[in-house]
Amino acid sequence: MKDVRIRLASNDQTSPSQSVIGCIETLNQGREFLDTLTQEDYVFIPQPHFSSSIGEHFRHWLDLFHAIKLNPLKIDYNVRRRGHIVERSLEVVKQEISDLIEWALQLTSDELSQSVSVQTEVLLSQTHVEEVISSLARELTFATLHATHHFAMAKVAASLRGVDSDSYFGVAPTTATYQRAQ
Repeated sequence: MKDVRIRLASNDQTSPSQSVIGCIETLNQGREFLDTLTQEDYVFIPQPHFSSSIGEHFRHWLDLFHAIKLNPLKIDYNVRRRGHIVERSLEVVKQEISDLIEWALQLTSDELSQSVSVQTEVLLSQTHVEEVISSLARELTFATLHATHHFAMAKVAASLRGVDSDSYFGVAPTTATYQRAQ
């Protein structure tokens, strides 16, 4: 795993929180993976194994970050950008990841600890939105771990195209800890 360089947020003279550092590690991991792909790899749908492209998987997890960034006090995970250009353009997705890193670096410990309202659909059989209370740090952590889950699927899709990935790509932090202990 490559070393992640973290600079201090200009509005806070302390180091970023571990949640933010983990988020940035994951975002950088996604960006580095994208550097191994061609545009064709990014949009290819490896049927019958998958019904979505790597680009669609990236758009999906980026939508979670987008919802958090859009309204960090009232997060609506139902806001999705299906069909957005981020699904089809390596340049757009790389820029979006860079923008998220810059945003995350600006988050203060006060912002991360504040209570937030989270809305999300919870039923498959019918439309029902549940609203719960969380913290910004918890939701940032959720979005980060969800990205890792999609990285694992993107890694398989890339392998079907003959693209090799870093051994830690798509590996959850708890799994990495377990593997280091072995």
